Amino acid sequence: MGIWNKLFGGGKKAPPPPALPAAPEPKHLGSEDEAFLAVLVDDLAAGRRRDEVSSPDVLKRIDGVWGSGHERLAIEWMEKLLSVPEVPATATAPLRAQLVERYEQRGELDSAIAHLEGLITDPRYSLRAHYLLAEHARRRGDAERALRHYEAVLGRDVDYPNVRVRVERLRQQVGRAAPVAGETIAAGDVAGITAGARYRLVRELGRGATGVVYLARDMELERDVAVKLLHPHLASTERADQLARFFHEARVMASLRHPNVVAVLDLDEASRRIVMELAAGGTLKDVLRERGPRPLRRAIERHGQVLSALAAAHKRGIVHCDLKPANLMFRRDVDLPGVEVMLGDFGVAHLPDEAGRASASPDQRPKAIEAIGTIAYMSPEQRRGEVSPAADVYASAVVLFENLMARTPWSREVLMSGARKAEDFLLPPEILASAPSVADDIQAHLLRIGDPDPSRRPTTAQALAVSQRLRERLIASS
Repeated sequence: MGIWNKLFGGGKKAPPPPALPAAPEPKHLGSEDEAFLAVLVDDLAAGRRRDEVSSPDVLKRIDGVWGSGHERLAIEWMEKLLSVPEVPATATAPLRAQLVERYEQRGELDSAIAHLEGLITDPRYSLRAHYLLAEHARRRGDAERALRHYEAVLGRDVDYPNVRVRVERLRQQVGRAAPVAGETIAAGDVAGITAGARYRLVRELGRGATGVVYLARDMELERDVAVKLLHPHLASTERADQLARFFHEARVMASLRHPNVVAVLDLDEASRRIVMELAAGGTLKDVLRERGPRPLRRAIERHGQVLSALAAAHKRGIVHCDLKPANLMFRRDVDLPGVEVMLGDFGVAHLPDEAGRASASPDQRPKAIEAIGTIAYMSPEQRRGEVSPAADVYASAVVLFENLMARTPWSREVLMSGARKAEDFLLPPEILASAPSVADDIQAHLLRIGDPDPSRRPTTAQALAVSQRLRERLIASS
């Protein structure tokens, strides 16, 4: 069962999307593209070519009809192809996603609702599908439904454009913005609210898949801390497994005891609260946004610290699954001497079994799970639901590239397509010009850890050893 079905269906299997009305027979114009599509429809109806329904050639033919000015006809062909019975949903999903985008371009999203509901369980398209369903509901004045889908988007990508603002406005509109302990509180509305008698919330710092993190004041020890409160929709009695996981993750995180992992200071299951050390220097995401790309030597240094944290986690059988700049934090101002980066938010981590036993060979044994994480940092196999420590190594390549370029390697279009190549991580010469004697080795390391094939990536320990050697050579050459 998909994670979003669990999230919004109360653990019950979601009903299948309503049957679509029979697609109209397209009015032929006699083009070569249409001749191809007509033959394909006949073959599909006869049980042939089922694996070609969303092939690049078919999508190109549809684009040909659309690009010739016959937009309605292109939509009719897509509907006709999707109406052929017994074609697997996984085979039709890319075509269905393209049809949704065509409806959206024409301002006809009403006609795409059934298609969108069919896409929200597909990890390749669920993010976009939830967003468009939220937009549709918002425009129709259905605030509760819009909020439900927007929150699903935030659960997958906390930085999705415009979504956080809309969530906060909708929560106020439906009367769910009251700042109480354990509740998700809109930014700017938490000053002076307590999360239990000991901690006084000051303001929101960020939010992720499982909860919201606040700057808080520890009234007993008179120090600033970070308090993470579980999302209320995950804390009901029906979702006891989510509550148990929330604190199991925190205990595992606390057990790592590593200088590059955020320290857990306190737990309170009754208040659904985790208290952690405060990252006063902000996140790497903040640093890149405010100060731009990092110098080569500093980026390699941080990269080694990230890999060191991952190596400690992987040794315990933990795969983080959501490594990104928003989850990398600094204890103090990033430009001060000796400030280290800390890995936090293990909210969607793949954990060891109940006994805490790591697999015998964690870097080589992928596990099949739901595809979770943030899409821009997910390895190709993680998007398919296959997770091993190699997925975190891949994410470290994206983070290192972003450190040096202040952007990820892909445009949004390429990102959503899922295509990945090692060459995506090629750096421009000017980035490496400051260290010519090490440049080739840095580029080679980045290409190896960013290889789309997990079997060709180094293990976490191997990547860490290379990063340490690169750092030493950079120091020696400066």
